[in-house]
Amino acid sequence: MSVRELTPPPDVALAHTEIEYTKKARHGHGQDVLDENNVRQVAGCLPIDTVNRRFMLISSSKVKGKWVLPKGGWESNESQAHAALRETWEEAGLKGRITRQLGVFAEKTKYGVKAHHWIFEMEIKEVAKKFPEKKKRERRWFTYEEALVVVRAPFLLEAIRMSSLNPENTVPQQQQSSAQGASQSQQYLSPYPQQQQPSPSPDQKWGTTPEPIVLQRSYPPSPQGSLSDQGNKQPSPSPQSQSSRDDASSTSKRRSFLKSIFSRN
Repeated sequence: MSVRELTPPPDVALAHTEIEYTKKARHGHGQDVLDENNVRQVAGCLPIDTVNRRFMLISSSKVKGKWVLPKGGWESNESQAHAALRETWEEAGLKGRITRQLGVFAEKTKYGVKAHHWIFEMEIKEVAKKFPEKKKRERRWFTYEEALVVVRAPFLLEAIRMSSLNPENTVPQQQQSSAQGASQSQQYLSPYPQQQQPSPSPDQKWGTTPEPIVLQRSYPPSPQGSLSDQGNKQPSPSPQSQSSRDDASSTSKRRSFLKSIFSRN
C-alpha cells in the first residue's frame, strides 16, 4: 500500500484518458492507494447513456439485490481516471470517455470513514457483450428517478444528484449562449421531425439508426387514358366490321327486290 498525491487531474486530461481492455480483472489490493490517514482510495464511474438520458448500474457482488456504480481500488501505478475507467470496464463491460469529475465522496461507517470514492461521469460509447466480471454482475438501465430509488448508499446517491441527468443541474435554455440558442432554434424549426433513437440493450454496440424515408411512388399515365375515360368512351368500329355490315345490307336489299318481283307474277 502507498500514499500518493491526491490532486485530481484537469478535465482536459480526463477526456483523453485511455486504458487497455483486458479479458481478466486486475487484482492488486497490495497496490491500493491510501491517504495520510490510511483511508483507502476508490475510483469509479457513473456511466451515462446521453442519448436516452439514463444510467447503467450493476449489481453488488456481496449484497444480493443491491445496485451500485462500477468502482474499485485506485492502485499506485495508475491515475484516478485510469482506475475509474478500468473498474468500469471490468465490472460493467462499458467503454467510453470521462466528461468530468463529480467529486470525492466519503463512505462512512459507525467506526469512521472507510474509503474515499473518486467518482467521474462517463459518457458510454460501447456496451460490450463479454467482459471480465460478466458472471459475477448483473447490469441494468435506470432513469435518474429510478436510480434514486434503487441505490442505497448515501455517498452514491450524492454522486447521482450531482450528475448531468439531475434536472436541477441542467442549465436553463434562456441562459445558454447565443450560438447554442441559434443552433437549437434551427433544429426546432426544421421541417423534419427528430427521430428518437432506440434504447440499446446491454449486448448491443452503439451506432446510428438511419431515419426512415417514405418514398412516394408516381405512376406514369396510361397510354389509353384513364380508367374513367375508358368506361365512358364508346369503342370505334373497325374497318372490317363496317364492311361486313355493308355486305349484309346489300344482301337484304337484293332479297327484298327479288321477293317483290315474284309476288307480282
